[in-house]
Amino acid sequence: MSAVGRGAGGRLTRRALLGAGGGAAGAAALGGLTGLAGRAAAADGPAGEERPNVVLIVADCLRADAIKAYDDVFDDRHTDTPNIDALSDDALRFRYAVPDAMPGIPMRRGLLTGMRAYPFRDWRATPGVPAIPGWGKVLDYQPLLPQLTAANGVTTVYVTDNPTLAGPRFRAVRRTRTLPSSGSYVSDERSYLLPLRRASERDEPTARVLRAGGGLLGELRGDQPFFLALDAFNPVDAFEMPRQFVTGAGPVKYDVDTAEQRVYLEQLKVRAQDGLDDVVRDAYAREVRGVDAALGRFMNQLDDAGLADRTVVIFVGDSGIALGEQGVYGHPTGIWHRRVYQVPLLIKDPRGRWAGDTSSWFVSTHDITPTILSYLGITIPGKMAGEDLTTLLDDDDLPGRAYFTTAIDSHVVVGDRNWLLIGRTDEDRWRLYEAEDEDDPDELRSETVKSPEVLAELKRYALNAAGGTLPEFGDESAVRPPAPRDQDKAVADDGTLDEDEQEANELR
Repeated sequence: MSAVGRGAGGRLTRRALLGAGGGAAGAAALGGLTGLAGRAAAADGPAGEERPNVVLIVADCLRADAIKAYDDVFDDRHTDTPNIDALSDDALRFRYAVPDAMPGIPMRRGLLTGMRAYPFRDWRATPGVPAIPGWGKVLDYQPLLPQLTAANGVTTVYVTDNPTLAGPRFRAVRRTRTLPSSGSYVSDERSYLLPLRRASERDEPTARVLRAGGGLLGELRGDQPFFLALDAFNPVDAFEMPRQFVTGAGPVKYDVDTAEQRVYLEQLKVRAQDGLDDVVRDAYAREVRGVDAALGRFMNQLDDAGLADRTVVIFVGDSGIALGEQGVYGHPTGIWHRRVYQVPLLIKDPRGRWAGDTSSWFVSTHDITPTILSYLGITIPGKMAGEDLTTLLDDDDLPGRAYFTTAIDSHVVVGDRNWLLIGRTDEDRWRLYEAEDEDDPDELRSETVKSPEVLAELKRYALNAAGGTLPEFGDESAVRPPAPRDQDKAVADDGTLDEDEQEANELR
């Protein structure tokens, strides 16, 4: 079992974290800035330093392997993404970024609060959204990123069509379109996953918010420092049960289709046919190229406004998506391919620090919030569990994080470069996969692996990250889990506990 980028004593040093980089180098729809929450009151941060502006760009369903700048991690599926690649050349690129929770609604709870959504221990069913673990609103006791920035004299605009971000705590939110009631939504599920109505390229969520953000830059220039979030979100994702389209191939069926288990997604059969994967991936690549073009236009507008040299740009994907792995398309629950979980994360520092460097630290999306607050000289609330990534600027160590974790409804995923563990919170069933080839660690064996020691270590990490136990879920909320079971139990070839061991354990 490898520990990537570990320094002495298990801590992560900047020298170990950073490898050779990849190179040297709407306004009308939103209305004016009247009534923006948090007018800029002070231009200086700690020790008299000028506070930068921060632009956060959250791209919809963007996988890391779709981007050419990530071809040292995934070298067989990227498309031409010259603008994202150019941003990567000027940024710190994280090779292993995985959302703390997926898909869109759970991910944004971690992003907005800096608090881990994994493993949805505080979940409560929320009227108007699907009763799925992780779906819910930000709770009153949780800190809120745009509220904190506004309260500290930073002009704050949060552009999103996420309908759950409403109420007095979200005064900074601006929409790119009028949102109908939940019952009026018509799914615009990607046509290459299901033949339903497809939105035009101009209406693609990421391109839409980038277009709106570019239209705001002229006005924001007079209200620095500012925090501008361009959060691409398809509103239907807040109201519809997620979909997973399957051809029947692959070992994921028992994870989502067992009669005695609660199923938190809509699984639809599609006809298996030659060339289907290519059709799906070609259509996805066209969408990625559209996002890349929109990013290029926005970055040009940022430069034309004279803001590039004073603005931090953070670019991240919100969630993974399955594109035929194991015969599955859409929602990635139960998929053992790591590429369906990994998203791009780039941080461009206005002073050029980190430019072209690559970090192998296992970063999570809930680390972004304290990083933004640190850039703006704002005290990070104690409730936030994410790490401040600006620590790297001072050549200081980040705490060791040996594995990544994420949660998707009742599934828990834990992994590093060599192993991937998939389990469920509602029963003691775990599947362990190993890298097929040390020279190509992103490809995993298609069968589960019997390795009790590794299984026990990854389970311990999953439990530690979750606070000691994993919750179970009832109709309305998370319920208290039973006492932790013995960790030293035999494991069958499929990653489950041997039946004899289960029975013996029950008799102890």
